[in-house]
Amino acid sequence: MRFPKALAALERPGFGLLLIGQAISLQGTWVQGTAQRWLVLELSDAPWILGLFGAFAGLPMLIFPYWAGWLSDRIDRFGVLVSAQLLVFVQAILFGLFVQTSMINIYLACCLAFAMGTGMAFEVPSRQALVFELVGPGHITNALALHSTVFNLARFIGPAAAGILMNAGMLAACFYFKAVSALVIISVLFLLRKKIGTFSGVEVKSAKQSGPLKAFKEVLFFARQNAIVGQILFTIVIFSVLLLPYTILLPPFGRDVLGLGAKEYGFLCAANGLGALLGAIFVAVFGHIGRRETWWHAGIFMFPCSIMILSAARSYHMALAVLTLSGFTMVITNTSAISLLQLSSKDSIRGQLMGLFTMSFMGLFPAGSILQGTLAQFAGVRLTLFATALLALTIIVIHQRSLIPSLKATKSK
Repeated sequence: MRFPKALAALERPGFGLLLIGQAISLQGTWVQGTAQRWLVLELSDAPWILGLFGAFAGLPMLIFPYWAGWLSDRIDRFGVLVSAQLLVFVQAILFGLFVQTSMINIYLACCLAFAMGTGMAFEVPSRQALVFELVGPGHITNALALHSTVFNLARFIGPAAAGILMNAGMLAACFYFKAVSALVIISVLFLLRKKIGTFSGVEVKSAKQSGPLKAFKEVLFFARQNAIVGQILFTIVIFSVLLLPYTILLPPFGRDVLGLGAKEYGFLCAANGLGALLGAIFVAVFGHIGRRETWWHAGIFMFPCSIMILSAARSYHMALAVLTLSGFTMVITNTSAISLLQLSSKDSIRGQLMGLFTMSFMGLFPAGSILQGTLAQFAGVRLTLFATALLALTIIVIHQRSLIPSLKATKSK
């Protein structure tokens, strides 16, 4: 069956099935993520505690992704993916039970969020390597755009659903929903294994001789030697610390700055997801036009600018509009980065490189969460959003002199 260019990756066997499973699983992820941040704010009534919670939730993304990628390059990825989803299922059930029985507290919430983050830290690099294995280099940009579309559809619908459930007094249901969605993706993985066999390519065999530490040094050396890989990872680190933790400040921004309730907060997150969804669709339709580096450059400048504008929002509707813009630009940046990294990678280290990217993109989120939560506690949410975005933009502008020549020297595939 022939698909239009915007859906071309669906021609590859197994990818469509994986995409359906991810669409359902990600809905649960965003429902739980939205609910747990609001829960922590209600329990603590302190932005710095919210930042600390974000650090606990994100710390596994610093510790585990590379090792998960190393493991997925050496064994059948099916075992890694199913084990990760089982951990996510267990923590979601426990979270829901503790909330339902009013036994939940900050300490339990942090521990369960850490368990959730651990599952995701093992799942993300393995899944990203699996996507490349399923579709190949010819369809990787489109596959990433389609996956980003379902991810951000969940980012749009999930927070709105969480807001409605919380407003109806059904907070525990948000966590049970995540548990059900984890079972769905586990079932899809079993179906996919039956359809395509093992989840590992022939390139894995050539990588089995290196131990984890030696392999880590090899990947770092590759990142330093490859101009495009090194430059992208540097920029993503800046974003991870100074920009991405803006989501941690959305609950106090909605409640304390704009005077909103749980339902409206959910829709603020949904607006951010809508923008991300539109950005993913944009890349799916137009990503094959022009150079990937062009999309990358556009995103790294527009994203911090959108956060600076958000800090000045004076109304609920203005915040909705700006969060839509920030979601749009963030997805263009992220999708372009992953596509460029996938195409620049050697086959034998693809899972490890995706693990290194995950560490850079999500792993430094804890440091950024603590930074922004602490700044917001003492300097206010608006000033924190503006100052961190301005600093990120300044660093990017200064670094651009070396960034542009390096990227232009690398031929887009």
